[in-house]
Amino acid sequence: MSDAALFSLPKAELHCHLELAFRRSTLKRWAVDRGMDVGDDAAFDEAFLVKAPMEDLPSVLHKFLNTRDVIDTEDKVEQLTYEVCADMHQISNVRVLELRYAPSFLLDAHPGMHADRMLEAIQRGVARAEREFPIVVGLIGLLQRIKSVEDNARWCDWILERKAHFVGLDLADDEVNYPAQPFAPLFQKAKAQGLGITVHAGEPAVPGSARNILVALDELGADRIGHGVQAIHDEEVIARLVRDRIPLELCPWSNVLTQAVPSLAAHPFKQLLDRGVRTTLNTDDPGVMDINLMDECRNVMSHLGLSLETLAQCNEWAREASFISQARIEGVWDNPSS
Repeated sequence: MSDAALFSLPKAELHCHLELAFRRSTLKRWAVDRGMDVGDDAAFDEAFLVKAPMEDLPSVLHKFLNTRDVIDTEDKVEQLTYEVCADMHQISNVRVLELRYAPSFLLDAHPGMHADRMLEAIQRGVARAEREFPIVVGLIGLLQRIKSVEDNARWCDWILERKAHFVGLDLADDEVNYPAQPFAPLFQKAKAQGLGITVHAGEPAVPGSARNILVALDELGADRIGHGVQAIHDEEVIARLVRDRIPLELCPWSNVLTQAVPSLAAHPFKQLLDRGVRTTLNTDDPGVMDINLMDECRNVMSHLGLSLETLAQCNEWAREASFISQARIEGVWDNPSS
């Protein structure tokens, strides 16, 4: 399969964390400007990138927090956003892009930043990219499981008060130690007000993880599942996903790095697809995980034997499942690439 043929396929990316989707050269410059000794590639990789399966969570979180420390102004957030969108289109021919972010994640480290100014910066970055490329972008507000219900209620209300600028709501972070049920009223409220609902569930390789998918569907009203890779181990969950046509936002390389699966060859993407689950292909944290959507396509083609036609079907499912209006999507999906 030629790269040209793979690139020409219009793609939809539904699961990308904005804060961890940086352009390497830009983040390196910001880090050096802050006095970090990461001028050479090896030092930068050690400080910021996850390139092999994670041995322990603290060392990985340290890389995430290093990234957060460097993204310390609204102007940087604007540039970050523009570059994520531009790279998604120029490298992988992404036409539909959903970016999720937790306002609390950056603000916790940078009290001088302001949530509304940050949102405006993100919007400026998105608007510039949408002017320059045939791409449409939607924002998903993300609530952090590790925070209290009260904190998340405040952020949920903040998002809903600005819902004209968001297409969805997400719940992320440690699903093993922080169950989703306490946040169910917030998600039901957001769903009632018209936001799409996606929930990180069924990601870690721990017993019973797949059942978190049912909680996300039944109690939080999820329209899509973030990751959901452990569904392969639960027949009831598979049947439910197929019956209700629930898409999984699968991120194969991320799943290898987090040890949710042992290898790309062992990833259940094709098994789930063959069982009738609507599988979509995504990057998760393309900056910190040093991946792009073309890489992910090559991964599932070479390790799992997926064809270009199958990838086209997965992208059609992703397009249909997007929380961005189909009218906006139709304006870019079949346009010649710039």
